Amino acid sequence: MYTMPSEKSISSLDLLRKSTFFASFSGEQLTAISNAASHVFVQADKVVFRQGEHSATMYLILRGGVRIEHGDAGRGRFVVAELSESEVFGEIAILSREPRHATVVTSKDSEFLAIDRDLMLDVIRMAGPDEIIGIFSTVSEQLRAANEREFKQLLSRRTLASQMEAEKQRALTEMVAGVAHEINTPLGVINTAVSVMARELAVPKDITVQRAADIAESLELIRRSVERAHRLVLDFKNVSVSQLKDEKELFDISEAAEETVNLMLVSLKRGQVAVNFTGRLAFEQKQWMGYRGVLSQILINLLTNTERHAYPNGIGGDVDVTIEMTDDKQYRLTVRDYGKGISRENLPRIFEPFFTTGRSNGGTGLGLAIVHNLVTNVLKGDIRLRPDLQKGCAFEVIFPRVLPD
Repeated sequence: MYTMPSEKSISSLDLLRKSTFFASFSGEQLTAISNAASHVFVQADKVVFRQGEHSATMYLILRGGVRIEHGDAGRGRFVVAELSESEVFGEIAILSREPRHATVVTSKDSEFLAIDRDLMLDVIRMAGPDEIIGIFSTVSEQLRAANEREFKQLLSRRTLASQMEAEKQRALTEMVAGVAHEINTPLGVINTAVSVMARELAVPKDITVQRAADIAESLELIRRSVERAHRLVLDFKNVSVSQLKDEKELFDISEAAEETVNLMLVSLKRGQVAVNFTGRLAFEQKQWMGYRGVLSQILINLLTNTERHAYPNGIGGDVDVTIEMTDDKQYRLTVRDYGKGISRENLPRIFEPFFTTGRSNGGTGLGLAIVHNLVTNVLKGDIRLRPDLQKGCAFEVIFPRVLPD
């Protein structure tokens, strides 16, 4: 635990009186707790205790605040609750010697009153029967509320996760349809070129300069069309396979981003959206040990969002996609459009699940929520909207070159 000894401690007795947890305690009991308990100072974003640890201490928040986080079977931690001044946490330790059921992280510089089990038992011994019943009734209510809160959060998280997965599959299905449609063009060209060659070679004739030129032109058309079809299939394979696995791999991040952009162009061109990709990474910066599928999903969702909201109803426009380094430690992926922009009143809600202004255009309100979840939880990065643009908007995804384990 990290302390800040230079900070001045504040009085705990008034906050003990304000706390609903200690509502049934007498003034004598509160004074005993205030005098005997120790003050702990913890900096922002530091762990107070971890899920699974053993401890016999509960805490009263004197100033600052904490997040209660719970582990979810391989899906990382999620926030169950946020607590602030005069609220308590870790109270289960007073009744049980079981490991901690959650991880607690400070949300800002904080001061706590640390109350251990022995102190609480001494205070409870000072109480009469009615007071003891009141104390345990309060603890029981706190536990019931915490369990209910955790269940609701877990249910909401699982529901959102399943809907996000459905949205990812929908995007992949749309991509399949787009590729299937697009690949018809080079196949049609190949068919035509083969027909021309078959006609020219069906009847034995002298090879004139013109016939040789026609055959050469047909062969060149076939070569270019096969190359185009091969590239479409290869890009689709790389992007689609990466969506189905969730493993770190070493790959060229600039090349992977460009593959996704090229594949998205197949569907975006129906809405007359043109995408310009620019890679500004030096050769040694391109190799990234990360998640190809996550990178692709972020780009797919941002570009789909641009088509749907920046350039609705097929009005079309330009999009600039850029990948570069902000410094030696972080990548920056930018998706910039010049379309309608986002109204000021909607800005605070753009990453909320199910919030959308394009329901009539097929929007589910999950596109940016998925992006935010992937960036912050998987890539341990940050996504921000540049507010200084006169037209359109730009999403900047900042994430580390070396992902934490």
